Amino acid sequence: MTLAPLAAMVLLAAEGGHDNLMLFRWINFLILAGGLGYLIRKNAGPFFAGRNESITREIAEARKQLAESEARARAIEERLSRLDQEIAALRETARGEMAAQAVRLEQQTGQAMRKVFTQAEQDMAAAAKSARQELKAYAAGLAVGLAEERIAGRMTQQTQRALVEAFVRNL
Repeated sequence: MTLAPLAAMVLLAAEGGHDNLMLFRWINFLILAGGLGYLIRKNAGPFFAGRNESITREIAEARKQLAESEARARAIEERLSRLDQEIAALRETARGEMAAQAVRLEQQTGQAMRKVFTQAEQDMAAAAKSARQELKAYAAGLAVGLAEERIAGRMTQQTQRALVEAFVRNL
């Protein structure tokens, strides 16, 4: 459609009056509708094709996520069904470990007691040896003191001079 006949129609409508005004409105409407139709046909096809493609992708993604979530749900249900067995196995393992721990503790306690008894025996032996040494030292001190008293009681001035002279001669 060219603009010349359209312009002629517009001029006729402007000269004619009321009927022509209605014709002018109809022509204006047809021009507007034709332009909108052209724009819609030109842009709507690619828009709807792109939209259709994105909806298809989203549906495929949703199906994939649904399949993954169903697989996870089945795995969880299987674990829940085996949960009683796993709990029983854990309890049995714990009992075995507790029994082994009790045996280890008993052995460690026995070893610790033997070490304590050995240490006590060694301490008692050392204390007895020390007491014997102290007793010998005390007895020796008493013997020396007693000997000094006896010697001092028998020692006279003449005996002392004779001992000193004999010592000096030996030197």
